[in-house]
Amino acid sequence: LKMDNLTISGVDLSAMKRAVANRNTWIIAALYIGTFGSFIGYSFAFGQVLAGYFRDHGDAPGQAALHAAQIAFIGPLLGSISRVYGGKLADRVGGSRVTLWVFVGMTAAATVLIVGDGSLAFYVTGFICLFVLSGMGNGSVYKMIPSVFDAAAQSKRFATTEQRADYSRALTGAVIGIAGAVGGLGGVGINLVLRQSYLTSGAATSAFVVFAVFYVLAAVTTWAVYLRVP
Repeated sequence: LKMDNLTISGVDLSAMKRAVANRNTWIIAALYIGTFGSFIGYSFAFGQVLAGYFRDHGDAPGQAALHAAQIAFIGPLLGSISRVYGGKLADRVGGSRVTLWVFVGMTAAATVLIVGDGSLAFYVTGFICLFVLSGMGNGSVYKMIPSVFDAAAQSKRFATTEQRADYSRALTGAVIGIAGAVGGLGGVGINLVLRQSYLTSGAATSAFVVFAVFYVLAAVTTWAVYLRVP
């Protein structure tokens, strides 16, 4: 009712086609799986892991869920707030640099969960760090998108500056949509890996190992593709 003066733009199918064919689209989407996907996945898994801990230590199922809820909300809250500061930091020092250190930090936080399996203090510390870092990574990865495609536009031969800006803007918009959609798959993956870990060993340790390995690969990819000087 109050926004009827806005022009509704259609989907730029040509930009979508070019984005799908560009390797940077899928690299960035994979990185966003590690940040946004982690945030989504842990938002569900944190409470479940805590509830399991409290049940293992004698609480009835209902009481365990209550105790878990009293702690678990802190993670998503801090992750949502930290996204803003991840974006601001990326504006100052670069999205790729922030993303690299986010994944290094997430590897360390996952290691805390591996080492401290069975300890409430380690669980809370590790997950809170993962929430804060994944939130920051959400902002920094999105900051990378216009930077990457602006650089790509500079390397192409365009007749005018306007054509170069249009190319960068169109690809950026398309990739933001694709990365956002693909990134959500990480939430599914985290919970599937955790479920399999509990079914196989009765604990979440092997899942945390898988997550740590993924974050190491994401850090290496960020460095190799976007930071390494040829």
